[in-house]
Amino acid sequence: MIDKEFTYQEKKATVGLAGIFSLRMLGLFLVLPVLSIYAHKFPGATSFLVGIAIGAYGLTQAIFQIPYGLLSDKIGRIPILIFSTVIFILGSVLAAYASYQEDIWLLIAGRFLQGMGAVSSVVIALIADLTRENIRTRAMATIGASIGMSFAFGMVLGPYLASHLGLGGVFLFTALLALFSLPYIIWGLPRPERVVHHDDAEFTSSYLGTVLRDPNLLKMDFGMFTLHMGLTAVFTSAPLILKQFMDVEDLWKVYLVMFLVGLTFMVPTTIIAEKKGLIKEVKILGVIVLIISFGMFIQFESSFVPAVISIIVYFTGFMILEPIMPSLMSRYAKPHVKGTASGVFNTSQFLGAFVGGAVGGFLLKYGFDMVFLFTGALTFVWLLMIFTMKMPEKT
Repeated sequence: MIDKEFTYQEKKATVGLAGIFSLRMLGLFLVLPVLSIYAHKFPGATSFLVGIAIGAYGLTQAIFQIPYGLLSDKIGRIPILIFSTVIFILGSVLAAYASYQEDIWLLIAGRFLQGMGAVSSVVIALIADLTRENIRTRAMATIGASIGMSFAFGMVLGPYLASHLGLGGVFLFTALLALFSLPYIIWGLPRPERVVHHDDAEFTSSYLGTVLRDPNLLKMDFGMFTLHMGLTAVFTSAPLILKQFMDVEDLWKVYLVMFLVGLTFMVPTTIIAEKKGLIKEVKILGVIVLIISFGMFIQFESSFVPAVISIIVYFTGFMILEPIMPSLMSRYAKPHVKGTASGVFNTSQFLGAFVGGAVGGFLLKYGFDMVFLFTGALTFVWLLMIFTMKMPEKT
């Protein structure tokens, strides 16, 4: 990912920030495939409260990510990174304590606190400070790839750790990952010569109206909201479906196959989308695959092998879409508003994660079918929106 066009300082900054961000995201992804299973055992836990616990981090991430970025313009990137990491560690420890005490309300509080440790906007701003404009896109892509790997490791490693350490142990491991990154943030990260606000990478309030009046950007925001709403909604239900047929300690095998199949489709479809100019067609394909998977879940939730195939199909659709969505969004946004468009886009993603957990948990009390009917219907609306979008000019 890092080539000779990067200077040593740019390589160090990109790799370091990718590592910090990926460790943070790994901690969040570790609990996604198992939280629903363990939290449902807590006294007083309802499906709705469990769903809130699953998606809670998304709400506070959505609330704090833009303000953190703006504040880092004023007082510096590193202080905000240190502060947010400490907050994330405290949230992880509180969630671990809640897990040992089997207290659903404390667990929700811990998850909200984890989300308050949002760093995405600050990491992007610091990358912009430490890299030249002509290689900044590749630096961002490196960070994006590291997040993808964190997701894969989290999905596979989470069930394994949970089966040996319990849910509390997973949260403590998450706290240790963040704690491990703290010394590097304090002493190892390169410092920019000066902090500058970058319109192409950071949120600029004066451009918000421009972004919100752009119908294509709004449709992209809705799509990202729907994609991540579906992800958290699926993982309020799918782990419980799989648990009917297998032990928690064996779930990693399903998730490993799920990731490998998804990756097998992601790589060629991303190449086709970017190199062949077929990004709209690939996007439509990915959304259709998601809709098919929701129908499969409804049909096969009581059968082991078809249920496994359903989650593999779902994740394949997700993996097809995830890498091309940010790329497509950046093509719709004019250069001077890209940072603001990205901020709104990411906020939509985090809000989707929260809504998916909350709505998925609420609907779960009416049965698995209701969760997948809702996600399927909203995803179908997204599909219709795609057909109304004018594709951006090639750059």
